[in-house]
Amino acid sequence: MRKHVFVTLALATVLIGAFIPPLITGFLGREGSKTTATQMLQGTSPAYNLEGLKRFGNYDELYRFLEKALAASRWYPGLVIASLDLLGAPRGEGGSGAGSQQASRTNVQVEGVDEPDVVKTNGELVIVASGNKVFVISTGERVVKSVIAFETGVKGLFLYEEKLVVFTESYGYYYEAVESTQSLKPPLGVPELRVYFYNITIPEAPVLLGEVSVSGYMLGSRLLDKYVYLVANTYIYEPIIPYVNGRPVPLETLVAVDQHPDAYTVILAVDLEELVYATYTFLVRSGGWLYMSMRNLYIACERPVTFIEASTVVLKAIAERMPPEEKGEVLNLLNEGSLDKAYERVNKYLSSLSDDVRQKLLDEVVSEINKEPMSDETTFYVFNVNGLSVSLQGSFTIPGLLLDQFAMEEFGGFFIVATTESIYEVRAYFYPALSLVLYERGGGVEYSSSNVTGTLHIGWSVIDTGNNVFVIDLESLNVTGSLRHLAPGERIYSARLIGDVFFLVTFRRVDPLFAIDVSDPGNPVVIGFLKIPGFSEYLHPLSSDRLLGIGVEEGGLKISLFNVTDPVNMSEIFKINLPSTWSLALYDHHAVTIHSGMQLVLIPFTRYDGGGASSGVLVIKYGSDELRVDAMLPHYSCVRTIYVGNELYTISPGLVKVFSLETYKELLQIPLLG
Repeated sequence: MRKHVFVTLALATVLIGAFIPPLITGFLGREGSKTTATQMLQGTSPAYNLEGLKRFGNYDELYRFLEKALAASRWYPGLVIASLDLLGAPRGEGGSGAGSQQASRTNVQVEGVDEPDVVKTNGELVIVASGNKVFVISTGERVVKSVIAFETGVKGLFLYEEKLVVFTESYGYYYEAVESTQSLKPPLGVPELRVYFYNITIPEAPVLLGEVSVSGYMLGSRLLDKYVYLVANTYIYEPIIPYVNGRPVPLETLVAVDQHPDAYTVILAVDLEELVYATYTFLVRSGGWLYMSMRNLYIACERPVTFIEASTVVLKAIAERMPPEEKGEVLNLLNEGSLDKAYERVNKYLSSLSDDVRQKLLDEVVSEINKEPMSDETTFYVFNVNGLSVSLQGSFTIPGLLLDQFAMEEFGGFFIVATTESIYEVRAYFYPALSLVLYERGGGVEYSSSNVTGTLHIGWSVIDTGNNVFVIDLESLNVTGSLRHLAPGERIYSARLIGDVFFLVTFRRVDPLFAIDVSDPGNPVVIGFLKIPGFSEYLHPLSSDRLLGIGVEEGGLKISLFNVTDPVNMSEIFKINLPSTWSLALYDHHAVTIHSGMQLVLIPFTRYDGGGASSGVLVIKYGSDELRVDAMLPHYSCVRTIYVGNELYTISPGLVKVFSLETYKELLQIPLLG
């Protein structure tokens, strides 16, 4: 397998601006609800270029394409040597209008691009999603004004002016009484995502304006200006087709961008003012992470080394050493995707060899393949977004897998991404099988054995890990600069781009904080390096020269303040260690609230001691050179903290507490009932 920094897929032939014509329609109103009438968008069909991408003339043609793509992925012969992960898998995910008072906003990666969360506020209202209900709370009256109930759990919310957007996801959905094609099945058992749109001008009586449904798992969503973008994955386990509003996605909105896809990706774009939407459907590798800038949407599709990939490489190498006629047969079978038949033919050939000859052949094959070890890869699909228009620019592939969305960032005309790359070696063993023969002699039972066709075992193992930083030119989608194999044997735990310095944390035993200068995209350079105990799971810029780290040290919560005035000589100038303490902020950046006016960091916490556990909100005061725990406000199972004016709202699934930001005194409680 090639191990290059950049691998071009078929998508590279797509010109900037090439895109699939969207399906545009009005929302379906809900029976018994007040709805606002909408009209389809008018105008001519947009011009587009699909050069290099496969389209389908009918659903039968799509069915045959999927059957062939699925054939190879279904092969799984006999015993397998399991993949060995030396360091453990990295952890995994995905703007409110201003009110009359100063209010917090959801902590997001890109300023101006909102992310869905379970709590939203505009200063006048606090909207809380809990289970399958959404609670609308007035900050003036400090009461729940209304409760909206759904049949399934709520995944997240957006608040745009007077409109509330609610995402729900139902698992095991069976798409009863839906329109179907003759050949492709509905995605039985795949979740159904529903997006509901409410007018909450009158908080006591939210009005349902419409809804739209999409089959698949929610990869992520973003709100940019007045447009909501939802990305859903439907994994392909048999020839199926995703559904939008109970109907198969139209073929004119669907293209294959990968010849061996394992998922559909549906992008839904919604205009919140006109209440119309567009859908785009792509056959790709399943997406793992989502990132969005002010102009582009990125879907990162991770491709770890698989058993099928390792087996194909081994079978091809063995075929090259077989007699010409048999070699051609095996290679043809592999090209057709018939791995099972190719495996049987190779296995039969190996069984015909003597032990010495067979072992020598396998040693040569393994040695040749491992001269250039395999590694994980991630493919990024890049889409330009402009309102309801989502145009596919192209893709690029780099070695390694992502930690999370903060490992990628757009700056200027470039895209920077950090990956942890696992290096694999293949193994190939042949075990002559023993056939036991049972028979009776003289009243006793005896066993005999004879050699029959043996079994080829193929596997792989991780031999090392390293960390990479790549800078991609967004015009050409080529890698213009890179750093390879940083901190061998370690994994990335957090990343953040601040200005033209990319901060990166890796960890195995201590916490190396790297400062990487990317001001010259063609030549990223490590300019600073700091080793301290523990590791940071989340990095947040408090100012241009102060960086907050939230992480772990010796099993407890650690809050660090870094001086990055000079990235060449960074320092940890203050830290707070909280033994036996954990925080949701370690895994969900939406749980972090920064009040820059009062210089406060607010995060939920849970502390364990001999007598049990306590939880609430940690209030940390920060300055230029120190951190101080100002308060630990008690609130069981707290998940979010927001502020409105001089009041602090702490939120758990069943209760909202209101505290004074000046005295930290509890003012009242608002139960989430109904």
